[in-house]
Amino acid sequence: MKFLITGVSGFVGEELAYFLQKNPKYRILGIDKNKNHELDSSKIIFKECDLTSNKDNLNNIFNQFRPDVVIHCASKILDTYDNKLIWKTNYYATKDLIEICSKYNVKKFIFISTFSIFQKNYDHAINENEKPSYKTTYGKTKYFTEQMLLKSNFSGDIFILRCPIILGKKRSYRFGVLFGLIKDNYNIPLIGKCKNKISFVHVVDVCIAIENCLQFTGKSIFNIAADESEEFQYILKRLIKKVNSKSKLVHFNKTIGNLIFDLVTFLRLVPYTSYHKKIFNYSMILDTTKIKKTIKWQPTYSVEKMFEENYLYCFKN
Repeated sequence: MKFLITGVSGFVGEELAYFLQKNPKYRILGIDKNKNHELDSSKIIFKECDLTSNKDNLNNIFNQFRPDVVIHCASKILDTYDNKLIWKTNYYATKDLIEICSKYNVKKFIFISTFSIFQKNYDHAINENEKPSYKTTYGKTKYFTEQMLLKSNFSGDIFILRCPIILGKKRSYRFGVLFGLIKDNYNIPLIGKCKNKISFVHVVDVCIAIENCLQFTGKSIFNIAADESEEFQYILKRLIKKVNSKSKLVHFNKTIGNLIFDLVTFLRLVPYTSYHKKIFNYSMILDTTKIKKTIKWQPTYSVEKMFEENYLYCFKN
């Protein structure tokens, strides 16, 4: 079976390529507009390709490789204020991609989406039928792309994974500032009371879900997340206790805290974007009943295990 992975130089794309290459029956081609200097494997072919600007190059890649499965990880997230570029990358490039998949009779198309199509407080677990509440261009383009794919003329199977915040060893830097404070026994500043609950998922569990999709047919959207639904402050308290830190949680006024967060992210003083502000402001727990029942997926990582792994990896590397 032949796989084409877009965005292979990104966090999820790279992890997925390494995950799939363990199976000797799989052939993997990864494409990205940025050269991946860390992708070190004789089993993974890399082709440089910008999905937004060179359809001829993309067409030639498909013509030569003839993939059975396309896994679309490439995306423009919240690291840009160029709304046109976000639309061009997330929506229109995906529209071109699914058309090429139809042309070359790709059997399965798997799209990595996001729970950023939701952005408000929910007092219930969010299932796949929940109406979107996006407030960002990123969330809007992801939702519109989902709908476009499901309405497309593509005759193969389409699986859309709505992912919450994805954690993994190579993304431990995202919490590097927070982990550094815990390691050095400094107090942790939090926005508001931090009683909100938020979903997380480990990148390995995303990879497992993708491989599970290969055994099923149809067109479906699946929420994917770890099982726990805990207040974020309790996640931090447990980690602090686990690593024997003397850090305490300090709660800032929500309005002032959000203003400070916006300022430091705008100045790029911390490796966060407005996407990460939902950790402190919104309760968003994904209902994963459908994915467990339909493709027999179960999470292997708890939230506790994810944060502990990230903390330890952050200081070993």
